Amino acid sequence: MRRLAVLLSCVAGLVAPVARAEPPLRNLGVTVAPVGAYVMTNEAGAHERGYTASLSWGYRKDFAVMEVGGHVATSRRRTEATPMSIRIAPPGPRRVRPYLGAGASLLVAHQKEDVAASRALQVGAELCGGVDLELGRQLFLSAEARYQNFSAGGDPFSGERQSLTSGYLGLGFRL
Repeated sequence: MRRLAVLLSCVAGLVAPVARAEPPLRNLGVTVAPVGAYVMTNEAGAHERGYTASLSWGYRKDFAVMEVGGHVATSRRRTEATPMSIRIAPPGPRRVRPYLGAGASLLVAHQKEDVAASRALQVGAELCGGVDLELGRQLFLSAEARYQNFSAGGDPFSGERQSLTSGYLGLGFRL
């Protein structure tokens, strides 16, 4: 009888922490950022400014330092996307979660009179940084800034470059 009591207390000790553990984080976050602005600088140094909106996503595992993300953003004149970027963030669940990332970007101009429109698809690099503020288990506020550098010509390794700097504010939710 004494052995049975010891065995039951050991099993109860193993099961109790599992019952008290918090549910795992939801790993896929989707952010809708209707408030955004950009500055496009062409190879001649001329600036173009405008408003833009973005839909972004991020996937992370619990207590991981690296995560994967991406976005699609559009304005009246162009659409740009980063299908995948690698981000570094502090591990673990946090109320405020900053991150830095890098990835490859694509740019498509909408208007035919736009000089960049003659090159249907431009490839470039992106650096991004942002911060998420948790509002609860499923909602968070997001602020992100991006710097993208595209070739002004058809060759992605051309010395003639144009840059796109943008910032976004949005609301995200975890799936």
